[in-house]
Amino acid sequence: MIVKAKGPADLLAMTPSLVGFTPRRSFVLLAFRGKRTCGAMRFDLPSSTSEAVLKRIATSAVGTLCKISGVDGVVVVIYTDEAIGAGGLPHGDFADVLGRRLQFSGIELRELLCQASDGWGSYCDAETPNGGHPLSDIANSQVVANLPAEALPDDNEIPARVPDAPAVDKKRVSQALAHYRRLAASLAEETATVPAELEPLEDINRFVEEALEWDESAIRANDALLLFVLQGPPMRDMTMLQWASTLATGDVLLEEAERWKRGDRDITMTDVHKSPNLMLGHGPRPDPERIERGIRLLLTVVSRAEKTERLAPLCMLAWLNWALGRGSRAGRFIDEAREIDPSYGMAELLDTMLSNGMMPEWAFGVPADSA
Repeated sequence: MIVKAKGPADLLAMTPSLVGFTPRRSFVLLAFRGKRTCGAMRFDLPSSTSEAVLKRIATSAVGTLCKISGVDGVVVVIYTDEAIGAGGLPHGDFADVLGRRLQFSGIELRELLCQASDGWGSYCDAETPNGGHPLSDIANSQVVANLPAEALPDDNEIPARVPDAPAVDKKRVSQALAHYRRLAASLAEETATVPAELEPLEDINRFVEEALEWDESAIRANDALLLFVLQGPPMRDMTMLQWASTLATGDVLLEEAERWKRGDRDITMTDVHKSPNLMLGHGPRPDPERIERGIRLLLTVVSRAEKTERLAPLCMLAWLNWALGRGSRAGRFIDEAREIDPSYGMAELLDTMLSNGMMPEWAFGVPADSA
């Protein structure tokens, strides 16, 4: 759907739909390729007033913007909880630094806006009235009326913690997990027969692939078994990457893991680097529709899990959102995981990636349907 912005208030009205939520204490770069947006990046607003810090943050943000293929224009929006005082729009020093960095980059700065707690204005408009323009201009923008309901962000959609399912579901899943662990322990002997409850895992890639198609009754029947599968790092990561791509990718990764386990010396450097590169955002663009299905499934599974069992699926939720360019959403899930266990390795890795402003390389390319 194409929505046209006729002025700054329209740009402010459409920005939350582009980033997936209403930003706070942030600055957003809306990237343009010609007359159309081709990306939206949110960064934390600097808390320091040091010129050196402002320059470093601005330089890093603009450098990230420049990685987007074909970008030739940008609209900047600064979101602040501060009010517009007699001295003009807040964060003017940072806006000035950011504007100069963009000028040096050769990317056209089309607008530099501020949405404060009590109004909005443009740093590019010397005629902005004292106190700014009313926020009602944004709320009443025709852009909001033209956007489909599903495009409007629900700011309550991503709470600080995934809400708990009813206690009866959590107890059921917890008891089932304990049962699966006892069954798995009984398989230590090579001659042991696989219990019927674990037979779906004999083709484990097929099991997690079919999970993307489960309806609510199938989820209820298999949620604990899926949670059991995801607890170990190999299957956690392979499932996540398979859901982002294809079953064939999952088969390749599983074969690679098994060859490593056997100490197979025929493994190639391509094999060695394939999984880590996908994990770090290098490779073909993931399938957004598959990822969305995986996210919906994981949210249900996490809601039914106890604290420590949440760690693996929370990290999967973080990575899958990051793969779609939703760094802020990813951060919420990482924060929850690190509150449970600050030393959990996957959460530490993802936290480092996001803290350094790392984004997947495929986020900067031109999608096939836009080329």
